[in-house]
Amino acid sequence: MKILILGGDGFCGWPTSLHLSALGHDVAIVDNLSRRSIDIELECDSLTPIRPMGERLRA
Repeated sequence: MKILILGGDGFCGWPTSLHLSALGHDVAIVDNLSRRSIDIELECDSLTPIRPMGERLRA
Protein backbone atom coordinates (compact mmCIF):
# COMPACT_ATOMS: atom_id res chain seq x y z
CA MET A 1 0.00 0.00 0.00
CA LYS A 2 1.22 3.53 -0.73
CA ILE A 3 1.10 5.74 2.37
CA LEU A 4 1.83 9.46 2.74
CA ILE A 5 3.01 10.62 6.18
CA LEU A 6 2.62 14.34 6.86
CA GLY A 7 5.10 15.62 9.44
CA GLY A 8 7.25 12.55 8.91
CA ASP A 9 10.37 14.07 10.50
CA GLY A 10 8.55 14.65 13.81
CA PHE A 11 8.22 12.81 17.10
CA CYS A 12 5.30 10.62 15.95
CA GLY A 13 5.73 10.72 12.19
CA TRP A 14 9.24 9.28 12.04
CA PRO A 15 8.65 6.07 14.04
CA THR A 16 5.32 5.60 12.28
CA SER A 17 7.06 5.87 8.92
CA LEU A 18 9.72 3.34 9.95
CA HIS A 19 7.10 0.92 11.27
CA LEU A 20 4.95 1.07 8.14
CA SER A 21 8.00 0.75 5.91
CA ALA A 22 9.16 -2.32 7.85
CA LEU A 23 5.74 -3.87 7.21
CA GLY A 24 6.41 -3.52 3.49
CA HIS A 25 4.37 -0.42 2.69
CA ASP A 26 5.59 2.18 0.20
CA VAL A 27 5.98 5.21 2.51
CA ALA A 28 6.46 8.82 1.38
CA ILE A 29 7.22 11.58 3.90
CA VAL A 30 6.31 15.26 3.66
CA ASP A 31 7.73 17.65 6.24
CA ASN A 32 8.84 21.29 6.23
CA LEU A 33 11.58 20.56 8.83
CA SER A 34 10.44 23.52 10.94
CA ARG A 35 11.31 21.76 14.20
CA ARG A 36 14.95 21.60 13.16
CA SER A 37 14.94 25.30 12.22
CA ILE A 38 13.37 26.29 15.55
CA ASP A 39 16.04 24.38 17.51
CA ILE A 40 18.80 26.11 15.54
CA GLU A 41 17.18 29.55 15.88
CA LEU A 42 16.74 29.19 19.65
CA GLU A 43 20.19 27.63 20.05
CA CYS A 44 18.76 24.77 22.06
CA ASP A 45 18.51 21.01 21.87
CA SER A 46 15.29 19.05 21.80
CA LEU A 47 14.43 16.69 24.67
CA THR A 48 14.05 14.03 21.99
CA PRO A 49 17.26 14.16 19.94
CA ILE A 50 16.81 14.54 16.21
CA ARG A 51 19.28 12.52 14.16
CA PRO A 52 20.76 14.32 11.14
CA MET A 53 18.66 14.07 7.98
CA GLY A 54 21.33 12.01 6.18
CA GLU A 55 21.10 9.30 8.86
CA ARG A 56 17.33 9.30 8.69
CA LEU A 57 17.33 8.96 4.93
CA ARG A 58 19.68 5.98 5.14
CA ALA A 59 17.36 4.33 7.69
